[in-house]
Amino acid sequence: LISLIQDGTLAPGDKLPSERQLAEDLQVSRTAVREALHSLASMGYIESRVGEGTYVKQLTLDSIMHPLSSMLIKDEKLIRELIDVRTLLETETAKLAAQSITPDKADKLYEALTIMEESVARGGSGLTGDNAFHNTIADITGNDALRMILNMCGTLLAKSRAATLQLPGQPKKSLADHRTIYEAICSGNSEKAATAMMVHLQKAYRNLDFASIK
Repeated sequence: LISLIQDGTLAPGDKLPSERQLAEDLQVSRTAVREALHSLASMGYIESRVGEGTYVKQLTLDSIMHPLSSMLIKDEKLIRELIDVRTLLETETAKLAAQSITPDKADKLYEALTIMEESVARGGSGLTGDNAFHNTIADITGNDALRMILNMCGTLLAKSRAATLQLPGQPKKSLADHRTIYEAICSGNSEKAATAMMVHLQKAYRNLDFASIK
């Protein structure tokens, strides 16, 4: 069934045949079909509509990752490896953003930084602004594939990022890092931007030793 969806035989919006018909077409039992449909629904490939039937969903990165994220975030080894991946990707992303920065893009990045600043000033963690800031940097590059991969990493690392921002004094330290990254990107200095991002994310990696991500 996954192959049929991936090769376009079953397209987004298509209604699936009945369990009986699928069992006959695929030459398996109806029980096997029922279990397969349940798994596909959990994976985000299909959706059941009451009184209408079962339909193929439009696949997005979120629909694929969401069912898996709750399991993956429990693997601390994977979390640390994802931070390594994120460091590599976001360092390059910061470099690319500095190379393509414009006044309008700089304004959008400043808006995200302001959200973080206001939250920290109120005693909050600044996580919403933090997320917006990193997402905006990815948007600035204009590379949709890079943005999607970083969004996936961000989703899986959301819990660990929230935990590290609960450490005493960490929101203000993180905000200072983000200001440094902002200034480097807006200056158009790609190497300086890459260095600022790497330093920031290396700190995040070390903070995992002090934060609870269970």
